[in-house]
Amino acid sequence: MAISDKTRKFLWAKSGNRCAICKAELITSTVSFDEFNLGEECHIISSKPTGPRHIPSLEEYDNYENLLLLCKNHHKEIDELTDTYTEELLRYIKTNHENWVKNTIKDAIDKEQKDEEPKFLSRITSGKDLFNIINEVYGYRTDYDDIKSEEEMNFIGGFIQALIDYGDISGMIEAHDKVRIGYELQKLIDEIENKGYYIFGERGLEPMFSHQPKSDKWTVATIIIKRKENPEIIKIDLENLANE
Repeated sequence: MAISDKTRKFLWAKSGNRCAICKAELITSTVSFDEFNLGEECHIISSKPTGPRHIPSLEEYDNYENLLLLCKNHHKEIDELTDTYTEELLRYIKTNHENWVKNTIKDAIDKEQKDEEPKFLSRITSGKDLFNIINEVYGYRTDYDDIKSEEEMNFIGGFIQALIDYGDISGMIEAHDKVRIGYELQKLIDEIENKGYYIFGERGLEPMFSHQPKSDKWTVATIIIKRKENPEIIKIDLENLANE
């Protein structure tokens, strides 16, 4: 009995077009858009009496539970090294791989949905709070409204540079100096607000390598400078909200 189209489609879908062992993509396209199928539907238990891991009493050899999607190299390997690739190990590989496919797709969807969600940052009004955001971070993410004059450019640029300079030395100074920096930052906040701006920010963890989301994470400070009249700013009356 041959593998049915329904079983074949189910196997490829659950396996995510990937080899269950090396995770290689099995159907690939060339520059000319020709497709090459590098995958093979492998039997965990062979139907042939002399085949790998054969069990004569098995009722159905071509059902989904007895099939594993592999690349050609690993198909050859599991059928030659039967002492290593036992039935139990191959069933574990199958289950583990299909869970990996499911979780990888779920993580990608969750990340995409999260990226689409609006990002809300709190307004920073305290020099101490601002220092706590930049204290001993490994990176900075800054943004600001479009610059309209050279004076504005110098002021905004100087403010951001001062934050980065304070953050860079924060791990090398004593407690007294940290208090002093908080005081200096408070004066900068007051000055920038007098010029018509608000400061928003947060401290967070991000992957060290953007192409490796599960790599080690480092602390990053996000600082955003917006004009007070910017329509993106949402004002919430927390006191009235708490009383509702």
